Amino acid sequence: MKRARSPFESHRVWLRWFKGALLIFFALILAGCSAFSGRSRPPGIAILFAKQSKNGHETLVLGRYNAKGQREGPWISIGRLGLVAQTQIMASHGGNLWITTGLSLKQFAQSGSVRTLWSAPGHSAILSVDYIAGHLWAIVEPIGGRVVDIYRRQQGHFVNIATGPLAITTLYPAPFDQLGILRVWPDKAQVQLWQPDRKSRQWTVHAVPQGTMGLTKTKGYLPVTEGLHKFGMASVSLKGTHLPSIRFYRHVSQAVIEVIPSNPLYGITVQGVVALPGSKSRPVPRKWPQPLLATVTTAVQSPASWLIILDGPSQGLWFNPRSDSFGPVFQVTAPKGAFPRAVQPWGG
Repeated sequence: MKRARSPFESHRVWLRWFKGALLIFFALILAGCSAFSGRSRPPGIAILFAKQSKNGHETLVLGRYNAKGQREGPWISIGRLGLVAQTQIMASHGGNLWITTGLSLKQFAQSGSVRTLWSAPGHSAILSVDYIAGHLWAIVEPIGGRVVDIYRRQQGHFVNIATGPLAITTLYPAPFDQLGILRVWPDKAQVQLWQPDRKSRQWTVHAVPQGTMGLTKTKGYLPVTEGLHKFGMASVSLKGTHLPSIRFYRHVSQAVIEVIPSNPLYGITVQGVVALPGSKSRPVPRKWPQPLLATVTTAVQSPASWLIILDGPSQGLWFNPRSDSFGPVFQVTAPKGAFPRAVQPWGG
């Protein structure tokens, strides 16, 4: 005859079952948190340093760092620095890093392999490089010329797809596989939308541009200034024929001094970052997690992932526009006699 289980034994069996279920539950939670943190972790950092050589030329050295600014691996010698732009001389995507020396365009893989992807056309300089909408782009300026050429890599070759007037020219992601082109002069700017096999559209902003731009599906945003203390925002309607409009801020603390071409679109203020109209339904300012030490610049990895906000040549913090949150801060010491020339998110 089967002995009846006592209440104490039943409780002990139930307790063992409960403990086992609880362990499994916590293990699943930890696994989920680990996977989430892995997806949300900022990538590594590539920093390009320029060093004065004995013959008066500048040479380039590349350093790799983790997200907190700790160096990983040896220095990589790039070679002589020629004529390049002030920004966008490095780009990264899918584990690859591209650097223009002005004389040539070089590609670096995370495995450590290096190759010269393209040499500058005759009597020209490759001023900048960017990866947008699945393509590698380059801004090329003929030495002593009066135009700026835009090249796109397709089927293994660089093809000249657009030529514009001599101006500071930068490229930006645009909706519907278009390319945003910003041309800047001291007293005005030109915003252009380019798309293959279609007539490009362009608008002129008659104000002193700050030099950065962001595009949504319906609008373009370009910070402008008037005098030393008056800041404004130029808005361009991308779907209509209206002329650009400019709204000036009442106080410098409210001003968007730089646009981050992220997704969603953000602007940088002296107090922090804020989502621009049309990119989020209820924009809430996100204040800096700590005081910044210098002028702010940005380096964007891709429209929807982590980006770097610099407050010095090689120091700053991470920001994720998708989650509206800041990440770790970092500060990098340059090699002796070298100066940080460019910073770019790169790697895992």
